[in-house]
Amino acid sequence: MGTTRVDVWDRSGADTGYLRNRQHWWFDPAFPHAFELFDLDGFYEENYFRTDHVGPAAVQAYVDAVLAYGQRLTGAPIGEVLEAGCGGGWFTKGFLDRGLDVVAIEGTRAGIARTLARGVPADRLIRHDLRRPLALVRRFQVATCTEVAEHIECPFAGQLVQTLVDHADVIWFSFEAPGTNEAHYHHTNEQPARFWINLFAFHDYTAIEIPPAIRESTESRGSYIFCGPAIRIPTDLSQVAAPARVQPSAGAAMASATPKGARHWVRKIVPPIVVDAVRALRLRGRG
Repeated sequence: MGTTRVDVWDRSGADTGYLRNRQHWWFDPAFPHAFELFDLDGFYEENYFRTDHVGPAAVQAYVDAVLAYGQRLTGAPIGEVLEAGCGGGWFTKGFLDRGLDVVAIEGTRAGIARTLARGVPADRLIRHDLRRPLALVRRFQVATCTEVAEHIECPFAGQLVQTLVDHADVIWFSFEAPGTNEAHYHHTNEQPARFWINLFAFHDYTAIEIPPAIRESTESRGSYIFCGPAIRIPTDLSQVAAPARVQPSAGAAMASATPKGARHWVRKIVPPIVVDAVRALRLRGRG
């Protein structure tokens, strides 16, 4: 793949990727790495995942909120979640601990390794670069995508949104607007809310702003919920309360009881070269 590798971690493990106030560095022709497409593993290697990026209380609050709002919007208990960009698996493990049928996508080697080390089964993970198209053979009740959008170069923003709307009618989504934090190589695509709202609106998805109290309790892991045309949005969502525990639906229980070999919609994480080879063989078989 034609990407540029920039190693932002020095030999001592210090992060050297900060760029002060140059939030729009990727669009600045005077900047050495403007408009380049980056190798994810240069930015997000083992040092990036040395510590958890979100605390246990925020993980619980996040899972509670996603399930509560998802149930209110779909009219059914949430039992299945697609997590687009799972990082180190913080929320993946949180969903699994509730007994949910969760599939997590992650594009980095170190992120996959950290998620596996957390105890997430390999057959719940798909290693995939979200800048590329993805077509699974199912849809989910809810898709989540947090701390991802600002990390994907601007030309691929539409592809990210396309992948999300292709797989769920309810999408829990976060982004970082320009000026929120010091600029960094990690954040190639800090955009205002209007940018993302317009991309989802192209697919007829309506934006619901997540209340400040929820954003605070989840450590800003949620900006908007985007709902597709099939969702009848209640006129008042102020009464949504996150329960301590949300029971998984019957569909999730059935999925968890299904033999691993029958879960044709997931791909075990093995060395990437093997994954790529298997995927290529499958595609040939469809031709």
